[in-house]
Amino acid sequence: MEDKTAKDILEIVGFLKDNMVCREEMDQKFEQMDQKFEQMDRRFELRLDQKLTEVKSEIMTHMDGFIGLHQKLDLELVALRAKYDRLESYVMKLAHHANIKL
Repeated sequence: MEDKTAKDILEIVGFLKDNMVCREEMDQKFEQMDQKFEQMDRRFELRLDQKLTEVKSEIMTHMDGFIGLHQKLDLELVALRAKYDRLESYVMKLAHHANIKL
């Protein structure tokens, strides 16, 4: 019985020796995993940078449109003020000729 137990233990030890990984193999696997994670990280950063560039470009386009609209409205306001001043001066002249106090 003792002989069978020793034989079983040796068989188990032999199996473990054949099928278990050693420290160097684990280090290699961890290194491979590290490299894969680094590749994934670089791809993620690249995609994130691309998306941020797209969003930045889109925001700049909208801002340019808004600034153009603002400039156009400023020009229209200047034109309307000039028209208002001109019409007001006509009314003042007409009131003066008609002896109407405003």
